[in-house]
Amino acid sequence: MKTKFIVAMVLILNGCSSSQTKHDHVEGGRSQTGQPALHAVRDSQLRELMARMDSLMQERFMTEQQVDTERRKYSRQIAETARNLSGNVDNIISKLPGLQLSASEQTAFLALAGKLRDETRELQRLAEQNHIDAIPDSLHEINTTCTSCHALFRKLGG
Repeated sequence: MKTKFIVAMVLILNGCSSSQTKHDHVEGGRSQTGQPALHAVRDSQLRELMARMDSLMQERFMTEQQVDTERRKYSRQIAETARNLSGNVDNIISKLPGLQLSASEQTAFLALAGKLRDETRELQRLAEQNHIDAIPDSLHEINTTCTSCHALFRKLGG
């Protein structure tokens, strides 16, 4: 189980929180989104919560009941972070008018934003229902969506 959590965290680190430029740019007819969006911050909060939850699984001095109580606490925090991330999709979509995208690129952008919203809502549901084992897969799906969008619409590096 610890390996799944570590893999999920590494994937998340490589997705939404990649290095970005300091200003928005338009190059080659395609707009670059520059600074990481608020969702990248929320994503780092998820990684931290998952790391803490995983460390609880390794805790030897806690009773099963104490571990369960702490896991539920972190599940609530993950659910809240996922709810905030889902709410930030509207902020992402609000950037669309300034991106100077073609009609087909706008369609792809909106589809990826909608997919991100759906996936964050699913993560929230999983956390609220304490489906801890399903959270890493859900995070992987979110990371894949972020990475896809960033590959299409964000200039990485310098």
